Amino acid sequence: MKKTILTILLCGILILGLAGCGKTKNEDKNEFDIGNKSDIIISESDVTMFIKDVTLTDTGATIILTNNSDKNYQYGNSYEIEIKKDGEWHKINVELNFTYPAFYLKAGESKEIELNWKEGYGKLASGTYRIIKNINYEKEEGNFETFNVAVEFNIDSE
Repeated sequence: MKKTILTILLCGILILGLAGCGKTKNEDKNEFDIGNKSDIIISESDVTMFIKDVTLTDTGATIILTNNSDKNYQYGNSYEIEIKKDGEWHKINVELNFTYPAFYLKAGESKEIELNWKEGYGKLASGTYRIIKNINYEKEEGNFETFNVAVEFNIDSE
């Protein structure tokens, strides 16, 4: 009887000990669920995207979209961030919510867009990332074509 109680107690202590050894989320830096290899194609296009100088942090950045053509384009609030692992881009599995207004990027125009990804992605840990935005243009009346632009960046956390 004493052996059975001692065995049950030891098993309970072992289970509690193992539960305490699990990986805990770092509150300062987000540890995300890295998903599958990315299948997003980045287009060489007349629209370019850059990160404005001195705006990049681990929680956001200001990007600049520039239309270097004589066409008018459209874009929305949505974007996604991917991480580079072992030389390949991978999706980051997070749940993102965006409103869907359409903004116009006229021929020769540049627009600054402030991104704050803390709520969706958290604070980014050290690594190489890219921001991806969808751009649309009306190819023919009512027929839109979409392509992706991207900008790479590095986060160096201490």
